[in-house]
Amino acid sequence: MEEKQTTCDPLTYLIDSFWASLPEKTADDLANFKKDVLKGFKETVDQVIDREIEWTDKHLENARRMREQWRQKEEAEEAPPSPA
Repeated sequence: MEEKQTTCDPLTYLIDSFWASLPEKTADDLANFKKDVLKGFKETVDQVIDREIEWTDKHLENARRMREQWRQKEEAEEAPPSPA
């Protein structure tokens, strides 16, 4: 069964040829190194995204607290003075 050709076939062929030109052990070691580096980048990006989500939640909670404080301050200023 022949694989379906795409517009990327020349590039794919070139990349496959590069890997085929390497000794098998070297190709395996290089591929594992590349995958480890990419996984490291992915983990770092995931951590940065998780941290940003946490910070966004904290900022949102702080904003809610500030709104509540402002609302309470406005209500206190608008309340008529109590007769003594």
